[in-house]
Amino acid sequence: MAGRAGTRRSHVLAIRGGALASAAFLVGAGLSGVATAGPAVAAAPVAQVHYDVAPTAFPTFAESLQTLLNDMGMGDLNAVLGGFGAFTVDSPVSLFLAGLNPDHITLNGVTEIFGISLTEPLYSTTVDSLLGYGSQFLVDGVPIGNLDLGDLIDVVLGDGAGAHSLQQLANALNLGSIVSQYGHTIGGFLDNMNYRDCGLTGLICSNPDLNVNNSLVDWLSGILGQPTTDITKHVDAVFGPGTNTILPNTAWTLGQYLHELPISTGSSTMMDAATLGQLFGLPPNQPWDQYVSNFPFGGTLLDPSGVTWGEQTLGTFLSSFLPDGSTLVIDGDTTIPDILEAFGLLNW
Repeated sequence: MAGRAGTRRSHVLAIRGGALASAAFLVGAGLSGVATAGPAVAAAPVAQVHYDVAPTAFPTFAESLQTLLNDMGMGDLNAVLGGFGAFTVDSPVSLFLAGLNPDHITLNGVTEIFGISLTEPLYSTTVDSLLGYGSQFLVDGVPIGNLDLGDLIDVVLGDGAGAHSLQQLANALNLGSIVSQYGHTIGGFLDNMNYRDCGLTGLICSNPDLNVNNSLVDWLSGILGQPTTDITKHVDAVFGPGTNTILPNTAWTLGQYLHELPISTGSSTMMDAATLGQLFGLPPNQPWDQYVSNFPFGGTLLDPSGVTWGEQTLGTFLSSFLPDGSTLVIDGDTTIPDILEAFGLLNW
């Protein structure tokens, strides 16, 4: 009897072990699922159980997810929201966001997590600033605000990029024919601020027009209206090609340029003194949840609705993001898989 009982128990364990292995296979197989198509080997260790498996109509991933969420007590939207506090689909968005920010972290507190302060000026040589003194944005140990404007091209596009011509860049982007056709016309409206042609006397100088074969650094000088690398001064000669002289320290740095650029038309505040908070309308000391609550809800940029995110219920807010044509009604009993499916997140 004992021997038979032991054999029967081993057989049951083998079957259960096979079912567990099949379930693991189902997860890996995605939505198709499998079912047993052959018998288990009686009394064999679990690791040695063998089944022939084949695709079959098994519960979908959404159904499996729903079962799991039900087992976790989070099968519908109200249950999930309740996990964040005493919230339901009828709770205001503003209260929900406030619940996510119990420590009242400000906008400045959020940006400081990334080493950026909303209250520091963009550039300064004497006090902590985003791009100058005390900056964490360094290029070869130099604050990015201290770089010549032309060097910024190399920072963005890679070392040596600034020496390439506009035509070379256009060719690399498959826009070569367009630039060849219209580049000279555009260049006729812009001067190469990095080069001064001073004739025979060297006293009366002018900046030549740009052309598509000028470097990207030269084109940047024309766009910004300031030298972006040390100026080359050319003086003609009666015989021969003339002479070129590099004028040291004539290139404008990013900090210099910001110091000459007003924050807005007619403003006496220059960009170097501006803070990120000023530029982007971010009140540094406002809790982030209050700021987000004031986002406009509905309407358009030119014709806003006059209501905000914070005024909406969570149900109304979520429903507003449903794709066009969706028939899903979001209420407290709406299941999470239904929401995910409505947003197309389970349509693999």
